[in-house]
Amino acid sequence: MTVTFTATTGAQILVWRERDMFAASRAGAAGEAQICMGIDLFEVIAELAGLDLDEDGGAEEATRLAAEARQRLSSPPTRHRR
Repeated sequence: MTVTFTATTGAQILVWRERDMFAASRAGAAGEAQICMGIDLFEVIAELAGLDLDEDGGAEEATRLAAEARQRLSSPPTRHRR
């Protein structure tokens, strides 16, 4: 599953999982996706979206988008039989 986010900069960012890692790329961009751990996803999103992490608004938006991506792409809980 791939989720798409549109940042306030207008950039569309695609995020998906590759096993225990996340991948992200700018929509329509040629080139390879950036692969990262979930904890670093906000930095990758900020870079792809052109958000400035030194400003509160940019850091807040990147963190919010990364949290939403992690939540939407989380694996469903495994059911154990008794």
